[in-house]
Amino acid sequence: LVSLQIVGQHLCSGTIIGDRWILTARHCVVRVMPCCLSVIVGTNDSEKGDIRHDVDRILPYGSLNASFTKDNIALLRLASPLKFGKRVRKIKYSAAFIPDNATLTVTGWEKGGQDSANNNILTLDVHHVAVDRCRAAYAKEIASNLTSISEANLCITASRTDQGLCHDVSGGPVIWKGQQVAVVSQIMENQTCTLGLTDIQTRVSFYDDWIQRTIADNSD
Repeated sequence: LVSLQIVGQHLCSGTIIGDRWILTARHCVVRVMPCCLSVIVGTNDSEKGDIRHDVDRILPYGSLNASFTKDNIALLRLASPLKFGKRVRKIKYSAAFIPDNATLTVTGWEKGGQDSANNNILTLDVHHVAVDRCRAAYAKEIASNLTSISEANLCITASRTDQGLCHDVSGGPVIWKGQQVAVVSQIMENQTCTLGLTDIQTRVSFYDDWIQRTIADNSD
């Protein structure tokens, strides 16, 4: 897990998928220039990490102006390679079938607040919501063309109604059996946190061809 930062301030979370490659959500990098963005790795505290890497390319999928639920995924290329070790490792992503209501895990940076020094890693158990149930939960929005849900998405809901995802974890991974299955990409556009709601995330395996092609095309 990494912390994406602008001028030393946490912006979003992300994951390492290669020695120069970070996977995150597209909405995290809207109107952000590579020169302003850096990545902290190898720490459990985003304000005390001493391994900072500059970003030299921001490569979003499709349009930066697309909706939160459509193609909300991006790659960041680091200016220099990471050195892998005990605290810096890449994560694999999976295309495995996930049963409805299976327990998944979301991880991301939990920002303590403007006056707090506690910026630690959040781990939250969530349940997988199958596509049909997810579409039913968003029936009004789908009918009004406010959103769409496809095989490119993976829906989740918190295990408890008083729990949910907050903006700080955007870009972080949804994990099943030790592998990443989705990018946290929707935190309900007009809300800071989604307590007890069904969230529509971005399924990583759907974009495997794009990920591999983008890395190959930017390997100079």
